[in-house]
Amino acid sequence: MNDKLKRLLTLLIAACLVFAAYDLGKRKGLNELQDIVQKQEELQMLNRSSIENMVLEDGTIYVIGHKSPDSDTVCSAIAYARLLNLLGYEAEAVISEPVNNETAYVLKEAGVETPEVLYDASGENIFLVDHSEYAQAVEGLTDAHIIGVLDHHGIGTVSTGNQVVYEGRPIGSTATIVWLDYLNYGLETDRTTAYLLLCAVLSDTDNLTGSTTTEADREAVRTLSEEAGVTDVGELYRQLHIEKLSYAGMSDEEILFSDYKEYEASGVKFGIGLINAIDEETAAQLAKRMKEVLPESFKTRDVDLMYASVGIRENGKKIDYIVSADELSEAVFRNAFPDYDEYDGTAYIFRTGLGRKTKLVPGLTDYLAAHPHE
Repeated sequence: MNDKLKRLLTLLIAACLVFAAYDLGKRKGLNELQDIVQKQEELQMLNRSSIENMVLEDGTIYVIGHKSPDSDTVCSAIAYARLLNLLGYEAEAVISEPVNNETAYVLKEAGVETPEVLYDASGENIFLVDHSEYAQAVEGLTDAHIIGVLDHHGIGTVSTGNQVVYEGRPIGSTATIVWLDYLNYGLETDRTTAYLLLCAVLSDTDNLTGSTTTEADREAVRTLSEEAGVTDVGELYRQLHIEKLSYAGMSDEEILFSDYKEYEASGVKFGIGLINAIDEETAAQLAKRMKEVLPESFKTRDVDLMYASVGIRENGKKIDYIVSADELSEAVFRNAFPDYDEYDGTAYIFRTGLGRKTKLVPGLTDYLAAHPHE
């Protein structure tokens, strides 16, 4: 055999070996990919099985958020009801009160009808989102059949004797938890659901600038914006922000209760209304208006203390004006938060912010626990 033929045979053998190795590697890679997909599907089925033990009474599961519903609570309820539908449950999103201007805008843009108001939860299957406080919940919750809680706040007063789905995460938005559940259960978010969840995350995290924002919230915005076909997230948030700041056609009392929540700590009930302002001049004006409306509004609620928190979240600024409803509310607040930056005769001003969820409620809770007879 001459050298030329030997070289040709050597090249041919080498080529065969390379092809065989490539084919083996390709098949191995495909097998590994199939294994990964199979394991992912198995994990998704295991996650789904975690809600199969929900103890249901006959009838629909009503998914509902807190009173004074905002975009996070309403959009999360709609998206989670759809998730339950996809898993074969009869579920419906409802609200406890009319929605605010921002949420109405989101639902209109999404082409989604505003959920019906559930006036009394007594005897119904209830799945709570974005809260776990009786004080913030729909009427009749103490006589309802609670089957689940999905929340990103602290553990509240809601209790139940039966097993429930409970998912609480220290995260920026309940909508992000709902999005994670779609992933964990192997379910697809359609374009409308993606849009609703995207708006909710943007709203509740102040466009990912809030102190409770996590990487999960940021990834949710990245993914959901693609699925919703939103190319300019900043512009979407700007529109949401305009609607949130709009109190057109609302009385001062309606403004106070547009984003209002009640809490209970050490036997003391307190309520906080959150109001948004675009600048300090507007904040000061709103604070004065709240000072006027608070005393009478206070009498309409079964609480011991009441506050209005007028907040500015503009261009990196976080400033909060805290207004008290009466002398006792003010005394408790001054003792709980002695390090305010300024008092203008109407409001206590905090120029680095006093977020309701992160500072105001925990601070009042700690103070009331330490001074139970105050």
